[in-house]
Amino acid sequence: MHPFDAKGRHCDYSAIPKKITGLVDDPFRSLAGELRRVGGFAKDTTPFSEFLWADFLRHRIKPKLVDAGFDTALEKAMKLAKSEDADYLPGWCGPIV
Repeated sequence: MHPFDAKGRHCDYSAIPKKITGLVDDPFRSLAGELRRVGGFAKDTTPFSEFLWADFLRHRIKPKLVDAGFDTALEKAMKLAKSEDADYLPGWCGPIV
């Protein structure tokens, strides 16, 4: 288990809610999931790879854009996913020049 909060910060296991209803949405995990679904990166056997992608996107896309303009954020995420900056991530399938 890798406990992270909605801002991607590592937290203590005791911070995990006792009920699933207490969990908070991480919009960058949602963005990473949609990015994979539309072909931004390939499904990979690396455990929790979507967390790595979410963290990559979190440092490059403003949270307000994800909240207010998900489609625009997804377009930006696609460009980032195909860049060499993302080539270390599991499932990366950007162009190789």
